[in-house]
Amino acid sequence: MKQYDAIIIGFGKAGKTLAAELSNRGWQVAVVEQSDEMYGGACPNVACIPTKTLIHESEISTPVSNTNLRRRRKKEV
Repeated sequence: MKQYDAIIIGFGKAGKTLAAELSNRGWQVAVVEQSDEMYGGACPNVACIPTKTLIHESEISTPVSNTNLRRRRKKEV
């Protein structure tokens, strides 16, 4: 049976950073991740909802040009 100095659960930013640091120090390290689709952890895949929402909204919004803004301001005055 293979033996490890550390077993890290989760392949998010903290898990990857810790595994690399321990490995660089000569430790035998295993990293366990439940999902093949969760490379990088929860944040870039399913979390960080506010950021993902802002990005999504910016992608689907219609750009407003400076010309259109000037026209609207003149009409309001």
